[in-house]
Amino acid sequence: METVNVITSWLSTNCGWVISLFIQGFIAYHIFFLSKKLSNRARLKHKEKIKQKAEELLSKIHRQKLNSEVYLVNINRYFKDYPSNKEKRFEGYSHIRAEIKSTRFDGVQFFSAMPVEVYQKSNGELSFNRKNKEKVFNAFPVSVVPYEWIEHIDLDGDEYGYVPLFYCHFKGKTNWKFWKCLLFFGYPYKRTDYYRESEVYHEDNDSVDMKYCFIDEPISRK
Repeated sequence: METVNVITSWLSTNCGWVISLFIQGFIAYHIFFLSKKLSNRARLKHKEKIKQKAEELLSKIHRQKLNSEVYLVNINRYFKDYPSNKEKRFEGYSHIRAEIKSTRFDGVQFFSAMPVEVYQKSNGELSFNRKNKEKVFNAFPVSVVPYEWIEHIDLDGDEYGYVPLFYCHFKGKTNWKFWKCLLFFGYPYKRTDYYRESEVYHEDNDSVDMKYCFIDEPISRK
C-alpha cells in the first residue's frame, strides 16, 4: 500500500512532466512514420523517372537496331577527374562500359562481362570448371544497378564516349581480385545473375527481352 501511495504521490507531483513526455513521444512517433512515408514516395518517384528513361533508351535501341553500349559513370569521381579512368583503390574507376539489357522491379540490368562456358558434372550439376566435364551452354553475366543508385541518365552522352551515360553511385562490392573483395564498394552492381539464350525464342514474334532466360540452377566453381 505504501508503494502505491509513493507512486501516486510522484505522479501527482510530476504530472505535467509525464504528460509532456507522452506528447513528445507521440509527436516523434508520427514524425518518424510520416518521414518514412515521404521517403518511400520519393524513392518510388525516382524509380519511375529512371525506369522511364532507361526504357526510352531500350525502345530506341530495339527500334533503330543501335548498339546497346553505355557508360556507367562513378558520380563520386565525375566532378573530380572524369574522363580519366585510372583506378583508385577506394573509389574504383571513373566509369565502366556495359550493355543495357532491360529494366526490372529493383533496377536496370546490364550485360556486365563476356559470356562464360558452363559445364555439366556427371551427377547433373552445373559448373564453371571445365576439367573432365561436358560443355552445355554459354552463360551471360547480367548485373543489376538499383534505381536508387542511379542519379541521372544522359541519353545523348558526351563528346568523350558518344554513348548514353548512367551516373551511378559505385556502392557495389567487387567480385574479382582477392583484396578488392574485402571492400564493400567500388562497383555499380548490387548483384550478378546468369542468363542463357532461349532455345524457343523467335525474333519475329517474341519481345527482345525473351531472347534470354534466367538460369535458376546453381552453378558451382568446382
